[in-house]
Amino acid sequence: MADKKTEIDETKTQDFPKRTNQLIALTALILAICATFASLYAGANASKGILAQNQASDSWAYYQAKSIKQSIYSSQLEMLEIDPPDNSDPAKLEELKKAYNDTIDRYEKEQDEIKAGAQAKEKDRDHFLALNRGFAGSLTYLQIAILLTSLAGLMKQIYFWYAGIAIGAFGIFNFVQAMMMV
Repeated sequence: MADKKTEIDETKTQDFPKRTNQLIALTALILAICATFASLYAGANASKGILAQNQASDSWAYYQAKSIKQSIYSSQLEMLEIDPPDNSDPAKLEELKKAYNDTIDRYEKEQDEIKAGAQAKEKDRDHFLALNRGFAGSLTYLQIAILLTSLAGLMKQIYFWYAGIAIGAFGIFNFVQAMMMV
């Protein structure tokens, strides 16, 4: 009877490491899947942030072009007011001044619209880059967790697995937090 009990105990001790290795491998797989998604989201949001920055820069360049045109018309209007041509028809001169003022006003309105669009793109950029930071941070924790979990399987030390699970849970928590910002 003692032999059967010893045989059962030996079977349990042989199965435990095998089960533990299977659980460690499963944990590493789950962490790797989560890390893959974190990596994809981090890259996508970095690209969107860069694109939004480029669009904001283009808008600000367009804003500057409108500003330069407005300044040219303002300078021409000042020249007309300071030193009007001697042989000019006063009615035509007033009409020209009105056209210049209308153009200056139009450029000012266009600049306001362009400015609002550029600022909106900058807000988009900031949002996407904040998302990128969240996903990249999550990815970092998940990679450390994968490393510790793999080390647990190689070294047969359960404490590395526990540390990997804890750090992986924190990485998944950060991932979920970043997803809530989307």
